[in-house]
Formats: sequence, structure tokens, C-alpha cells
Amino acid sequence: MKNHNNLTDSQIHNPKGFSGARKRTVSSKSQTGGIEWVKANYSSSVSISCPADVGGQLHHSYFCLFSSHDAVKFAVYFQITNTAVLSTPSGYNQVLAINLTASGTASTATQVANALQTTLNAHASFTATDDNAGTVTVTGLTTASPAVDVDAGVGIVITDTEITNEILHTNASGDLKFTPFSTILGDTGVNDKNFVHTQTESSATWTVTHNLGKNPSCTVVDSAGTTVFGQVDHLSVNQIRITFSGGFTGKAYFN
Repeated sequence: MKNHNNLTDSQIHNPKGFSGARKRTVSSKSQTGGIEWVKANYSSSVSISCPADVGGQLHHSYFCLFSSHDAVKFAVYFQITNTAVLSTPSGYNQVLAINLTASGTASTATQVANALQTTLNAHASFTATDDNAGTVTVTGLTTASPAVDVDAGVGIVITDTEITNEILHTNASGDLKFTPFSTILGDTGVNDKNFVHTQTESSATWTVTHNLGKNPSCTVVDSAGTTVFGQVDHLSVNQIRITFSGGFTGKAYFN
């Protein structure tokens, strides 16, 4: 009888939910005791190719579009023959109407796309552009689940760009979450502030306003790249004076 610790790699199965999990995810046990896959962040561009309406077939048809971080799952639907509101489908948070009643059953693909772009771009969750040839592109989405056509007949192409330099940590709710270094560390650690001053006029006294909000370390080099030492006086956390035995030009590096 084999125990788990004696199994070879080929005999060990992947954890529950592995096949459906997005790449760059970590399996975690949620606060409710279930298994969840915590996603590293990414930005998405969603290209939506719109069909023309034929005899009102687009009326109340819809596709699924998520806002950033899946905060809201929208059923984006078309109004062709009238402005009756689509009932929110099961599993969705909101519906978003695309009003095409002015062009109605004669709506071309370009008209459908124009109306879609106008409505999406006016919504706080989306930024949308229109190529005036039937395609709308939604940008600025962060870590949103893929858009999916339901019965509208739209074509959807998604381009994801991975966000790098992130930390996996517990957030204020105690859940595991990926967050960029800069958000957590601010201007310390790997993102520590620095400043480079270029002295273009020969002088024996350099007074530099670096605005780093601290007393930084300082390295000075002359125009030939040779390190030069002088007396350093921190006038404040944002300004420094360096006094040398003679005047010269060069650069000062502050960290």
C-alpha cells in the first residue's frame, strides 16, 4: 500500500479546481473553509465585434462583461424594438442597456458598435473606443474575468497583460491577495526614493534641494567620473549643502 508521501510525480493529482484556475494563481483555503484560487493581477483589453440586427433578433440578447476585480458582473443587452428593461439574469449583478430603438431592426453593425461604445464609455467602470467599422475595444480592466457572449452573437477577443513585481499578502479582511510592491511599500524598501543632481556651474559649494523627505546618503563625482569627498550638511530633510576644497562640476547621487 502506497502513502501519499511515497507517490511519484506522475501519480500525484492536481488540486481541486486546478484545470479551471487562471495561470499565476495560488490555491488557498478561504475564510469559509472552501478552496479558492487567488489570482495575480493583470490588465485586459477586450475587443467586441458587433453584428447587425436582422428582424429584431438582437432585442434583449446580451453578453457578459465584468468590471475590474469582478466587482460587478454585467449583462450588456440590446434594446431594438422597444425600451423594455431586461430582467437581471441569474448570477448577474446588473444589466446595462444599449439603446438602438432609433435605428431599430435596420441597425447596422456600425450603429450597434457606436451605441455600445457610447454606453460603455459613459459608465464609470469602463473605457471604450470605437473603430467606426463595427468593433468596440474596452480597456483599463484590471483582473477581470473574461467577457463571454451569451446569445448576442458578438465576437470577443481578449488580450491580457500580466502585472509584475507583486507581493502575496493578507489584506485588511485577512484574505490572501496579490498587490504591487509600490502600493504596499510606498517609497521605502525596493522602491526607496533617490535623486540625481547635476552641477553645471563650477562651484566649491553645492546647495541641493532633493525633496526626498529624509537625510539621504550622498555620493559625488566630478565631470570625469571620479568620486569627490566634501563636508555634508543636511539643512533640512529636503535640502543639503556640500562644501569642497575647490570648485568643479559633476553630479551628486542621493539615496
